[in-house]
Amino acid sequence: MEQVTTLAVDLAKEFFFAVGEDATGRVCFEREFRSRRAFERFLKGLSGPLEVILETGSGAHYWARRLRAQGVEARLLPAQRVCEHRSGHKNDRKDARALLRARRDEAIHPVPVKSAAALELQAVHRVRSGWLQRRTAVANQLRGVLAEHGVVIARGEAALRRRLEALLGSPPEWLNGDFHALLAELEAEYRALGDRLARADARLKRLAAEDPQSRRLATLRGVGPIGATALACKAQQAERFANARQFAAYFGVVPRQHSTGGKTRLGRMSRQGDGYVRRVLVSGAQAVLQKLPAEPGEAADTRRLQRWRARHGTKGAAVRLANRNLRIAWVLLTRGGSYEPEPRRALPGG
Repeated sequence: MEQVTTLAVDLAKEFFFAVGEDATGRVCFEREFRSRRAFERFLKGLSGPLEVILETGSGAHYWARRLRAQGVEARLLPAQRVCEHRSGHKNDRKDARALLRARRDEAIHPVPVKSAAALELQAVHRVRSGWLQRRTAVANQLRGVLAEHGVVIARGEAALRRRLEALLGSPPEWLNGDFHALLAELEAEYRALGDRLARADARLKRLAAEDPQSRRLATLRGVGPIGATALACKAQQAERFANARQFAAYFGVVPRQHSTGGKTRLGRMSRQGDGYVRRVLVSGAQAVLQKLPAEPGEAADTRRLQRWRARHGTKGAAVRLANRNLRIAWVLLTRGGSYEPEPRRALPGG
């Protein structure tokens, strides 16, 4: 280990594989650890100057924080980019060696190590997203089952709740016995998931009110407490990018490029990056655009949105507003300050 300057570790729950190279790039160390306790003992013996390369995944941020706490530089690389450098079949040794090759790839940017507080906030969003997907699945299942019996329910959560309440309260002749009990169970699950989502939203609203950074982000048009806290989780991500345009492109709210022969060709939205943050911001932007008045507004910000809606439609304008919000969010996250919809202009000679 004395010659090792860079150590790559393939992480798992109970099995770990480490590969080290010296200053010339020659692999001079390999070791596998068949228990978590053995790997922890190995980490305690590490000290600088040494760089440890880890792949993003479950537990990666924990190990990176632990290494940095003992003075060892830890770097996280995105798993989807590391696999591009793996040759041959997949195994632990080749995964660790792929990390060493990916480290030398200048096109791969390291992922910032999140703090415990940021991971806790991210966990609330991840759990909320799972509940939202399950509630949508249960709603679709209810609609599909009832459609087979000629009961077609209108769009929206309120229409589904009203129809279920009417059917279960005074069931028709065909709705009896086991089928009635099945629908009652699905309706109870749908209602329980809605209650969980309401509690998660209330928790995020409280967290947004307590966090100064989230309060500033929530002042953006179409970015409420949910969007503000989701962006606050990405505060360290903003520092990776040189400008606001790159930050917006990271979340996929820019046109997909397919250029060749010196000709620039732009297509539809790329939809790359964090899909959850993109969905939250685009949904918030759609809510703003749907409430815009038809007549021209007095504020310049409102008139801009009205022009976008007239030119590109509600969905196209929503993507543009989400892109603009992400650019402004980059400024707030990297430079601080507060958002001013119509910044004051300096008077001549002032």
